[in-house]
Amino acid sequence: MKVITASTPEQQEYAHSLLGELYNQIVPKYFSAGYIAELKNFQLMEIPSLAELSLKEIFEVTTALQTIISILNSPIQQGMEIEKYEDIFQKNVRILSDYEINFPFKLSDFLS
Repeated sequence: MKVITASTPEQQEYAHSLLGELYNQIVPKYFSAGYIAELKNFQLMEIPSLAELSLKEIFEVTTALQTIISILNSPIQQGMEIEKYEDIFQKNVRILSDYEINFPFKLSDFLS
């Protein structure tokens, strides 16, 4: 018998708050309000069936979101440093994708 522990409502709320931080604080620095509205209309960067995620899965999603936010809040410059961050960024985008969370950006989309 395999025991699976479900995520808690608090963990689900925290995952939603991280998505809110991306939508409301980080993405507006780089994209227009119209573009962000389109993302929301297409339900991109949404967590489908969040309540169905196990404890392990919600931790993976939360950690991936935290890592992406941390990278986007870092002062990254073009050049050698970006390759290190790009690998980590893409790994976390893949983790989100594993849970059907469409994060349609590359790190280069956020470089000015």
